[in-house]
Amino acid sequence: MDGPDRLAPSGEDQLIAQTDRLALDRFSSPAYIDTHDHLEADEPKVVAARPDRPGSRVYPCPLADLPNEVLLQVFAFLDVSDLLVVSRTTHHLRSLCVSPILHTWRLRLTRIILPPLLYTRPSRQELTARSILLTQTTIVSRRLARSLTSIRLSRRLATRPSPEVLVERAVLPKECVPGLTTVHLTPRIVQRKKTIERERIKDGLRRWIEGTWRGRVEVKELEARQWEERWGVGRVWRLRRFWEKISRGEVVY
Repeated sequence: MDGPDRLAPSGEDQLIAQTDRLALDRFSSPAYIDTHDHLEADEPKVVAARPDRPGSRVYPCPLADLPNEVLLQVFAFLDVSDLLVVSRTTHHLRSLCVSPILHTWRLRLTRIILPPLLYTRPSRQELTARSILLTQTTIVSRRLARSLTSIRLSRRLATRPSPEVLVERAVLPKECVPGLTTVHLTPRIVQRKKTIERERIKDGLRRWIEGTWRGRVEVKELEARQWEERWGVGRVWRLRRFWEKISRGEVVY
């Protein structure tokens, strides 16, 4: 039995030990060594833009080269669907996504975030009123309402008039009913045809009203002119009568 000064490792120490073990396994694997050497040989080096270190160089740092601690810290904030997508990229990321360390962190983070939010969630009555939570009574009432609606529609469809009766009542054009005319047209074409006929009738009525109005105006003007000639009313007839009086010597200056 160990001494009293030696204590059992805590949960944090176990997580750190498991993370270090994953890191050692990863960096000591032959696949990682070959991939890292291949990246160093093929990928060009990038000169840093820092003015205080003009000679320093920065190597490209892909996601797979990040430490496991950083990757696990990032994965802890992802949803399950996002973790599934990440796990399908590489074998190393898949091992991290299914690691018990990650899910332990996720559960711990959920225990911290979830309790304050429980007080703001709606009650069961509110969820039922919003039709979010369906009880057995709600399901049965919906089925009954659908059945009543189906029965009502079936009765109304049975009493619906036939297309021939609708054509006789001038509700439906006969061109839309197959068998009544030799040429069957769609309702859209029939509507366009009626619109053209309506515009043609409007143009005819407009021309007729315009012609009738002009004829009546011309008749009124002719009658007014004849009346002025008969009674000597108007500017022209006044001048004519004035000069006639001058010729007869009847005008007094």
